[in-house]
Amino acid sequence: MRRRFEQLVDAHGPRLRHLALALLGRVDEADDVVQDTLIKLWDHLARIETGSELPWLLTCTRNACLDRLRGRTRTRGVLLKLVGERDAADEAPEGPAELADSERRRRTLRDAVARMPEPGRSLLILRDLQDVDVATTARTLELSENQVKVYTFRARRALRRLLEEELHEQVA
Repeated sequence: MRRRFEQLVDAHGPRLRHLALALLGRVDEADDVVQDTLIKLWDHLARIETGSELPWLLTCTRNACLDRLRGRTRTRGVLLKLVGERDAADEAPEGPAELADSERRRRTLRDAVARMPEPGRSLLILRDLQDVDVATTARTLELSENQVKVYTFRARRALRRLLEEELHEQVA
């Protein structure tokens, strides 16, 4: 049992941390949620069917994050690190103008994703940022595979609309 637990932690720990960080926007809270999820994994490991561990872990992590978010009196900045971490790995802007433009785009996207309602926000994070397959996402969010596809399409469309509105407001 210990070996299975360690393998699951090694295989899925980084993904759980990324999900928690994307939802919560704070490293300390994300680490706490992942630690709590791994403790639950240890407690329930004997009852979790082999092959269904990832959806179980993602569900526990997401639910714990949503509980924390509900407990906050202010939810502004839910995804503070979401875009910044992804863009940091990309090529660095060459000058001050590019740096300012990059930061503006990052802030706009971060704010738009933070305004997305559930389950759209979770779908965007799981499907587009973490590249989780449809079946696993469906089990994680307790949706059918068709619902995942439709809701993801709608969430992407809604995000695109929000970004277009932001761009239009910034130009005007």
